[in-house]
Amino acid sequence: AVCAEMFVRALAALLLLAAMANAQILGGFTAKKVDDVPSHIYDAVRTAAFEAESNKLLNVCSYHTQVVAGVNHAVTYAVSGSCTDGELARVVIYEKLGGAGLEVGEIVAIKAES
Repeated sequence: AVCAEMFVRALAALLLLAAMANAQILGGFTAKKVDDVPSHIYDAVRTAAFEAESNKLLNVCSYHTQVVAGVNHAVTYAVSGSCTDGELARVVIYEKLGGAGLEVGEIVAIKAES
C-alpha cells in the first residue's frame, strides 16, 4: 500500500512537471510556426507594411503570440532580402477579445538574427 501511494505521488509529480514544461510563460510571448499566422493578421501586417502595394506578398520570418485581454500577434517579416541577411521589421497587432477589432502597433526595424 505504501509503495502504491509513493508510485501515485511520483506519477502525479511527473505529470505536473510535464504540464509545466509545455505551458506558456505567463505574460510572455510564445513562438509559433510562421505558417500559423491567421489570414486576417497576415492581411493586416501586409497592409501596414506595404500600404498602397497591398497585393505584395509578405515574407514572414517569425510569429509569436501573447495572451492578454485579447491576443498580441508579433510578426517579424523581411522588408528586403531574406530572413537571415535582409532588412527586417516587426509589428505587434492586438486582437481584441471576441474578434472585436484589430489595433496595429508601430512597425519597428530590427536586425536579422544570423
